[in-house]
Amino acid sequence: MGVLTIVLILYMGGEAVEYTHRDGISECLSVKRKIERLGWKDSKGTRYSCEKREVEFETGPDGKPQVAKLLD
Repeated sequence: MGVLTIVLILYMGGEAVEYTHRDGISECLSVKRKIERLGWKDSKGTRYSCEKREVEFETGPDGKPQVAKLLD
């Protein structure tokens, strides 16, 4: 069973390749704007999106929870 949370997702070629948990939609949108302002939206097939998704968490190398996979 997963947890419903806000996730910043990097899509490349229509496929989610990277995702990170965010504490809220405003934080997620702020991070997305900073990334895009720094030029990380390089190609037409690359986009960032803030979405409310069901995810599975795991413990990261720093001992903090991180998104292991998207469930929906």
